[in-house]
Amino acid sequence: MFTVQAKLPAFWNLSKKIAADLRNERISDRESLTQQIRPILNHDFVRTIDEVIPGWMTLSTLNNGGTALHTFLVFALCLNLPEYTLADEQTCIEIEWAAILHDLDKKLARQDSAHPFRSAAVVSTIMPGLGFELLPNISTADLVAWSNLVMAAQHSDGDRMVHDHSSLKKIINGLHKNLGRDTSASRVLKAVLFHQSLPTLRDWRNAVLLTDEELSFALTLNDMKVLGPLMVADSDSWNIFSEARSSYLFELRANNANTRNRIQNAVKSGAI
Repeated sequence: MFTVQAKLPAFWNLSKKIAADLRNERISDRESLTQQIRPILNHDFVRTIDEVIPGWMTLSTLNNGGTALHTFLVFALCLNLPEYTLADEQTCIEIEWAAILHDLDKKLARQDSAHPFRSAAVVSTIMPGLGFELLPNISTADLVAWSNLVMAAQHSDGDRMVHDHSSLKKIINGLHKNLGRDTSASRVLKAVLFHQSLPTLRDWRNAVLLTDEELSFALTLNDMKVLGPLMVADSDSWNIFSEARSSYLFELRANNANTRNRIQNAVKSGAI
């Protein structure tokens, strides 16, 4: 597994600077922040990222560049989270990849609740190029088959697209078959897949949530070490300058703690 710092040094250096500026309150409003991170939309910057993460060129054009700017901000915010700064080195690297990859196939700004599944489908096919290892005897064709399965797990719900859990057990079994049950690759991919499948905020409810039974086979406490911080930063990116920011962060972390309790209860009951 490569690091983001090694593969994307310009992205890394700018994100470190923005993270430090936010941490030290040198940026106080959305407009100033956007101006400082807009260089990531420059053609040469986009091209260097796309060479490492195929699909980034398209992502940079979506929503007038908004999806790329959001992704960058989520990444920078992760660098300031205690869930990141107190984590071991491997977990930090996994959080970084989850952050930069989590919206790789997000086509709409707010009405695309299926995008985590589509993004995971795309991410799975490029993971070998990022240095993530497949299990023995697993081929690119196996990744493509899994990607197609996940890409199909969505349907329209009024004016939005939502992900579909009807094939979830097959999806998780395939993920484990290709990447392992407790590996960096599986943790990153599950973070992308499920970052809108758990309770977050009362003011922003996710469309389709994992039930206790689904949670019992889909996620582990180790998975939450990557998924939890991603969810915090993803939410915080929209609320960073809001008066309710502190209360939102408290609520989200409380919900993440409750999810971890649900996983532990499933283990104790023998469901896992």
